[in-house]
Amino acid sequence: MSENQHVGMDKSNKRSCCFCEKRFRVKERIRSLESYQSLCDFLTTNKLVHLHLHNSCYMTLYNKKRNAEGLITQSINQQMKIDVETQTDGVAEEQMKIDIGTQTKVITEKQMNQYENQSTSSNGIQLPFYRLPKSNKICSICGKSFSSKSISCQEINQSTRVQCLLDHNIYIPIGNRCCLNHHSENGLSIQSIEKLKTNKENHCTIKRDDLIIILNDMKEELQTKDSKIDELKQNPPLNFDDNGIKMSDTSFKALTGLNQDQLNDLCSHISASALRHTDIRSPRTTITCLLIKLRLGVSHQTLCTLFSIEDVRKMSRILDSASSALIKYFVPKHLGFDHINRSEVINHHTRPHAKILLGDDDPNKAILILDGTYCYIQKSGNNLLQRRTYSLHKGKPLVKPMMVVASDGYIISAIGPFLADRTNNDAEITKNIIYNNKEGITDWLRSEDLIIVDRGFRDCVKDLENFGYKVKMPCFLKKGQSQFTTNEAHQTRFITKIRWVVESANGRVKQWQFFNKTIPNSMIEKIGDYFQIVCAIINCYRPCFIQDTSRDNEIAQKMLKLADETNKIKKFVENKKKYNKVSWTAKEANDAALDFPKMDFNELQELTLGIYQLKQARSYTTEHLNLNGSYTFQVAKESPDLIRSRIQSRHKASTKYDVYVQYNKKSISGWYCTCPNGARVVGCCAHVASIIYYLSYARYKQQVLTQRTYSYYDSITDAQDYSEPSDTDSIDSDDENSNILYTLV
Repeated sequence: MSENQHVGMDKSNKRSCCFCEKRFRVKERIRSLESYQSLCDFLTTNKLVHLHLHNSCYMTLYNKKRNAEGLITQSINQQMKIDVETQTDGVAEEQMKIDIGTQTKVITEKQMNQYENQSTSSNGIQLPFYRLPKSNKICSICGKSFSSKSISCQEINQSTRVQCLLDHNIYIPIGNRCCLNHHSENGLSIQSIEKLKTNKENHCTIKRDDLIIILNDMKEELQTKDSKIDELKQNPPLNFDDNGIKMSDTSFKALTGLNQDQLNDLCSHISASALRHTDIRSPRTTITCLLIKLRLGVSHQTLCTLFSIEDVRKMSRILDSASSALIKYFVPKHLGFDHINRSEVINHHTRPHAKILLGDDDPNKAILILDGTYCYIQKSGNNLLQRRTYSLHKGKPLVKPMMVVASDGYIISAIGPFLADRTNNDAEITKNIIYNNKEGITDWLRSEDLIIVDRGFRDCVKDLENFGYKVKMPCFLKKGQSQFTTNEAHQTRFITKIRWVVESANGRVKQWQFFNKTIPNSMIEKIGDYFQIVCAIINCYRPCFIQDTSRDNEIAQKMLKLADETNKIKKFVENKKKYNKVSWTAKEANDAALDFPKMDFNELQELTLGIYQLKQARSYTTEHLNLNGSYTFQVAKESPDLIRSRIQSRHKASTKYDVYVQYNKKSISGWYCTCPNGARVVGCCAHVASIIYYLSYARYKQQVLTQRTYSYYDSITDAQDYSEPSDTDSIDSDDENSNILYTLV
């Protein structure tokens, strides 16, 4: 700078700013251009200023200089090395290609050469980046000032800045902020990115210090990603420890059958010394491995993959440890005749209507329900095991645990498993349990206690009665008998009204897929322990099937009252058939029985005295509808209030049942069906329920008849759907005009 310039500056220092020409105030900060040679050269060359500037004027002109510089780059052939740690060396690069990801195409060497002939600053490099001005007082995207308290803002973090540079070629200085509405889940929103590209030029000057900051940010971001990758490699995909990956209760229950609180409670039952804490597993992980095995029925190899266990044998030892710990510390508290006494079962797990219908309303009588279930296994190479586990009834190899359940569905005990050949039916298994006093069952039971069984226990009824127990079992059809009498049907209905909970308990166990799939023979020794563990978990963490028993007394009294009645419709139909005095007229539901009483679903359930019949009624109804959606039945000419319909059996294609329903405008006055249970008036069979269900409810709500299963049937090919070649004699036809290619001789 010349002497004349220095003199001018000194004189200007006493007067005013050389850019805005305002006079300096007392003690006002004044910036000198002497220490900023490059800026001074730029200003004087363009004749913008001559001498001193206000500080604000200085910053304005400095930014103007930076944005006014053309596309400049350092020579590509010059080697520039930059040491990010010491920040002393330059950057070396012979050719520069910038991948702008999915936003723009790759910049080629030819395009980069366009920058070589541009002027180069001694402190910067010109790059094809969008650059935002450095500011934390206004939004970097929309320019709104943050001075207003109503605008929420957020500093743009390092990860977002690096991502914008890599994916969109946008350089955002450290400390810049933006409005919250510009953020999305993965950084800046797409709209914000597009707005930046629209308002900014796609080139800028990056100084050496800024470039070092960029490289440092990218280095830190890369180190963070690498550390996360290493952590994922070291940790298993599934981590159920307290400090592991958080998971929702829905996902937790889908994998383990329990939510997080229940799993914590389950683990709290296990003694600290029962399971070791090793490098590859914690006690909590050990328990979880077993739960996932039981819930999903997956193989050992799959568990090894999920928990990053290298050896299948290690997984076997983990499952054995978990099983032993649960059998020792958890199962005895929630399963078996020793974990609950008779008085607790009578007072808390016996439904009132069970006492009234079958227990003679005796408050001191325990009521138990017995039933065997099936666990299918692989066909064994051991001939003896293959013969003894093959079930003629199911046609598969299996083993049979025996379940003992209270009348509300609470599982009192699970004994077994037992073999499945003809000498190991339900009756023989029960004898084995009683005569060997398994789990002290005979010590637990008292004389006159009630045991409810199905027809498969018929050969042990006398043995149970010899021990002093009362036994209730559904009736059998006698030889030549096609239908139960009304009284027999009523007694059977009383039993099924109580006994259904044991079937539902079996269904709950089968929700644990280990027991719903074919079990490998290598796991046969574990079936008994695993079955007891699942039953104990169900008792502890699942509610009983029946929680509201407030109407049990009312329902039981209603059933007892109906049991004293006879089926008048049965007598009427049999009498008319005998003398062939009834004539029937076919009708469609749209044109007939318009005065049939309307009922809601709760009223239908009161009529059938159960939900099972209504579930079956929907399927029977949809099958009975014809192609155009109409429901056909017959009306008796002599008695217009009596209708008849023929319902297809769901078990046998060759069997159809005649169903009769009599009604008035206010209620259903009677019914009768020719099925084995159709003579009862304590509730009705599913065939009767299907007619009442449609005429009183479903025909007014057609949407309830829509079943997705129709598409399932249509997706399967019927092998009988073909036409055979014609065997018509075509010899007499004109050979020249005949189109028959062949005939059957």
